[in-house]
Amino acid sequence: MENIKLSRCVISIKGQTPDPDYPVDIWFDSLKSVANVLPKENQQLLKVIAERQPQSVTELAALTERAVSNVSRTLKTLGKYNLVTVQK
Repeated sequence: MENIKLSRCVISIKGQTPDPDYPVDIWFDSLKSVANVLPKENQQLLKVIAERQPQSVTELAALTERAVSNVSRTLKTLGKYNLVTVQK
């Protein structure tokens, strides 16, 4: 069974001056890059993870009414940006 862990991170776009109180975890080249990684569907997925804390990809897929393969792919993408960590 895979466990999904959500952690909070600060995102910024290159060229912006970050708030010194909140060190930036993830830098994007543009706002378009942020939009590509975090469309509404992916934002909803992160919200479900935070609120419901599913214990598996299958459970998360059921909660979001998305295919397991789709959720798995999305988690891999979000994982590349350290937005989620999937533990096997």
